[in-house]
Amino acid sequence: MNNFPRFVSRHLGKAIPAGVLLKRPAPVFLPFYHVVSNEKLPHILNYPYRNIEQFEKELEYFLTYFHPVSLEEILQGKKQTKRVFHLSFDDGLKECAEVIAPILKRKGIPATFFVNTGFVDNLQLFHKYKTNLILNALKTNPNPKVNELLKRHDLAGKDILNAEINQVAVLDEVAKILELSFQEFLAKQEPYLTTQQILQLHDDGFSIGAHSHDHPEFYKISEEEQLGQVEKSMAWIVEKLQPKIKTFSFPFTDDKVPATVLKRLFDENLCDITFGTAGVKFDESDFHFQRYPVEQTGNFRTNLKGEFFYFELRKLIGKATVKH
Repeated sequence: MNNFPRFVSRHLGKAIPAGVLLKRPAPVFLPFYHVVSNEKLPHILNYPYRNIEQFEKELEYFLTYFHPVSLEEILQGKKQTKRVFHLSFDDGLKECAEVIAPILKRKGIPATFFVNTGFVDNLQLFHKYKTNLILNALKTNPNPKVNELLKRHDLAGKDILNAEINQVAVLDEVAKILELSFQEFLAKQEPYLTTQQILQLHDDGFSIGAHSHDHPEFYKISEEEQLGQVEKSMAWIVEKLQPKIKTFSFPFTDDKVPATVLKRLFDENLCDITFGTAGVKFDESDFHFQRYPVEQTGNFRTNLKGEFFYFELRKLIGKATVKH
């Protein structure tokens, strides 16, 4: 029940009316995005982000089949008799305040914004955004020296998009050769939320959570490093916001995050609720929930119906729960 059945489920799900499939008993529906923009964002090549019109249409589709709820309401229990959803947004990009929040306020939709505390106020740049800026630069200005350097680190061509946080030194070296300044980009583009914008979102009634300090691949770091990332980022959230609910979403994926780490997060009162990205599934932990990544290639409705059909298939064979 991995990639092949999931792919097939999208085609099989087409034949089932959405009114039937999306209203069957299932976990709390937790769709998440990163950004919404009508602009071409040079730092984002990793996923097909929505423009404003697409985003609003998708919100209306959600509202047709699900009732929006707050983070507080999610904590009332995983198994809801009413079909509900809660939106969230990762990475703390400025469009959350400038584009997304006004739309959500107009439609009366609660949401949670997860921020990487090391990036707030545009102090640092996510390593994936560094790779995107480098790739854009190489398209217009090919450089044999850079290509050779990337090849030595198995990052030639579009493989550079697979660069991980432990390869930041290579990315910085490449940028230096290309005379590409990440600090200049941060100062000019200001891609991230400011502290003041985050405080305003919180005052407007939105939930604010942590998404780690600097967005490492958790599956590449030790348990102690995982805990350190959560602790450091949650400390910032608590200091700045004193939230009613302390919430954390794992960057990239919660795969390879062991149950012992999740247990410590709750035992040590670091978090009240946490989130993964495994799709529509129950999780074995009562306070850890799985979200659905909306920003996928392909047709939005087909993908969504396929995800719920995939859940039904997994339920039939007893694998509808994620275990750690």
